[in-house]
Amino acid sequence: MKKRFILFLFLWIQLSFSQSSVDLYKQLEKFNTLSSVLYVAAHPDDENTRLISLFSNHYNTRTAYLSMTRGDGGQNLIGTELRESLGLIRTQELLEARKIDGGQQFFTTANDFGYSKNPKETLNIWNKEEILSQIVFRIRQFKPDIIIHRFDHRTPGSTHGHHTSSAMLSEEAFRLANDPKAFPEQLDQVSLWQPKREFYNTSWWAYGSRERFEKADKSNMIRLESNPTDFLLGRTNAEVAAKSRSQHKSQGFGSAPELGSQVEYLEWINGEKPSQNDPLSGIDTSWNRISDGATLAKLTAKLLSNFDYEKPYNNITALLEIYKEVRSVKDEHWRNIKTKELINIIQSCLGLRLQFNSSVPVGVAGNKLNTSLKIINPSPIQVTLNQIEGAVTLKTNTPLQTNQRWEKTHALTLPEKVTTPYWLLEKGTLGNYKVSDVSLKGLPETPNPIQAIFNLTIEGTTLPIGVPLTYRTTDRVVGEVVEDFQLLPTLTTQLSNEIYLFENNAPKKIRVQVQAHAAIQNGLVQLHVPESWKVVPNSQKINRLEAGASDDFIFEVSPPDGNATAQFFSSVNKEGVNYTMKLTEIEYPHISKQYLVAPNESKGVKIDFDTKVKKIAYLKGAGDKVAQSLRNIGIAVTEFNVEELRLESLKSYPTVVVGIRAFNVHKDLAFKNKILWEYVKQGGTVIVQYNTSRGFDSSTLAPYPISLSRDRVTDESSKVTFLNPTHPIFTTPNKISATDFDGWVQERGLYFANNWDEQYTPLLAMNDPGESPKKGSLLVADFGEGKFIFTGLSFFRELPAGVPGAFRLFANLISYGQ
Repeated sequence: MKKRFILFLFLWIQLSFSQSSVDLYKQLEKFNTLSSVLYVAAHPDDENTRLISLFSNHYNTRTAYLSMTRGDGGQNLIGTELRESLGLIRTQELLEARKIDGGQQFFTTANDFGYSKNPKETLNIWNKEEILSQIVFRIRQFKPDIIIHRFDHRTPGSTHGHHTSSAMLSEEAFRLANDPKAFPEQLDQVSLWQPKREFYNTSWWAYGSRERFEKADKSNMIRLESNPTDFLLGRTNAEVAAKSRSQHKSQGFGSAPELGSQVEYLEWINGEKPSQNDPLSGIDTSWNRISDGATLAKLTAKLLSNFDYEKPYNNITALLEIYKEVRSVKDEHWRNIKTKELINIIQSCLGLRLQFNSSVPVGVAGNKLNTSLKIINPSPIQVTLNQIEGAVTLKTNTPLQTNQRWEKTHALTLPEKVTTPYWLLEKGTLGNYKVSDVSLKGLPETPNPIQAIFNLTIEGTTLPIGVPLTYRTTDRVVGEVVEDFQLLPTLTTQLSNEIYLFENNAPKKIRVQVQAHAAIQNGLVQLHVPESWKVVPNSQKINRLEAGASDDFIFEVSPPDGNATAQFFSSVNKEGVNYTMKLTEIEYPHISKQYLVAPNESKGVKIDFDTKVKKIAYLKGAGDKVAQSLRNIGIAVTEFNVEELRLESLKSYPTVVVGIRAFNVHKDLAFKNKILWEYVKQGGTVIVQYNTSRGFDSSTLAPYPISLSRDRVTDESSKVTFLNPTHPIFTTPNKISATDFDGWVQERGLYFANNWDEQYTPLLAMNDPGESPKKGSLLVADFGEGKFIFTGLSFFRELPAGVPGAFRLFANLISYGQ
């Protein structure tokens, strides 16, 4: 006991001088633990970061989160990206979260197609067997001792269908992973595996109240303290978990750590029942779980007892002895895992810095690229660089002098590979991404295909250390910026807009953008439209474009008679190769910069359309493309920030539209709303779009009392009933009918009102199958001389998607009262 106290006292002293040494000690403790936990849920931000951090950092287990989807169907609090672009942002937010809580990240190819009210619908759209097979594969590959699912598999219809489906699939996969008859084609790559047990991560919210949960039978539950303090690192588990959860910035999940004890409950579902309130009971997490682990157990225990914090390079001899023993382990699964962990520890104890750099961020397959390779050994331990393999082949046999940089430049030919998000390269289905390369399925991102392997000799032992090619630059504000090097097509092309709206038969000029990622000469640009549409000229010629340069080509497109919808795309033909992919760059400070290469496609819509107003004001909310969509139909839109909201500034506009979730994200609107109501009182029209109901005082949302709910209609083709068909909203200036609700995407609407003052008139009723009609999607009221409109209809999705009826109805909304 006295020895342990002295050790902790010494570590506390060392903490102030050598934080990284304590980190290394913690890594060595994890190396000394052989156990794995898989957490399963449906979306980014569904994961319980407290549990992931607890298992990863306190139980020292390999811990991973398997998310069914990438969250494409959610909303975006920080920008205008939706669908695939939003899914890419949320993928990166998960990866940033895992860097903090120490977990790994996996996915399936299931697509977040939007809110679903039952698992039957979800599993049908996802293709249950395909997703189930991927979960079984991940269990067989990751080999978890325990599986924890976030949601209850026994309560279909009580929560999001994706949530329940993730639990149902997890529960079924638990039983199938060790069945040789289940997906036998996988057994060439992975082996059968039976997890020890499975839990449901329950809580009081599953019971409706804390009181009910207190009375619930907990005989099958484990009660875990989830906020221990790590005195070595000087942090609580809640601090790590909150920082991890706060990476979900696009969903507004910034979190603060709570002080004191926090409890998590795990309900035993499958497998061997745990004992002594221990989720890992009966599981040998030591080296004794493998047949030849006894020596490793002794060597690691000895090093942990004698670890040199002040000069971590003095641990190298012992680490190399352990490394040799690990390389002889017969169990391939644990040999590979522990080899990788140990190489990282050895590298860090030596303080080795290795770089494989490019001075440019992108390149094109087949082209030459100048790179630099650097390595420095600040320790006094003799390290020899024998050779470099992989993307670069160099034989050096060079001893690295203490703290002296070794550097070489090397020109390499870029491989025929891709770095763009692999799941978006091909067009998938509503519920599933199409991924032809099965080896990529489930990976969080496309692996960097350009790696240099530095082969080092240390005290007679050779270690390979892989280093991916990165782009390094210095930003005058941020400092050093490091990004993965990107491989792009020679050319990318896209139309300047995603939607083109034709109000009559007059032609529109459409701009095709072409960007060169390598110098080119001679190419033919075309804009492709359906046969009933006309485009001139037929093609245009590119003479020359330097790498990084772009050019615009103007085409004139004429629509056919009557209403019509069409898909447009551009192409560039160069030497018989057709280039049709577009490039989208996504950049936010909390994630790495993303280069999204996907098929280019825009929508052309010919609609019978009219409006009484030609200009409106738009008060920015959480981020949407409604203002941009209205500009596409010739309406002048002036956007305001809440800080700029002044009555005098609004008076020149007949209508003010309030962006989605504006009241959620701009707290000043709780009192600045009076400016809006005065504007209405003096004869203006205000349209307030949806806000989320959770924790929101909806009394600030409207001039008369209104209450928001979580009511939504997820079936985008559900029947819509007109409660007052002769109301001006449905007659002026466009005659609205049931056909205007055809072709809607993802949903009808969300966060409808469920209670409202008698001053409001509800105009629409709609519901999902088996539910009662919801009448709170569109409410109108007179206030003073003006008009107030609340709508939960998903115009933020429908307008950017070019849904004709949504434009016609929205034109009537902004024209109401004029």
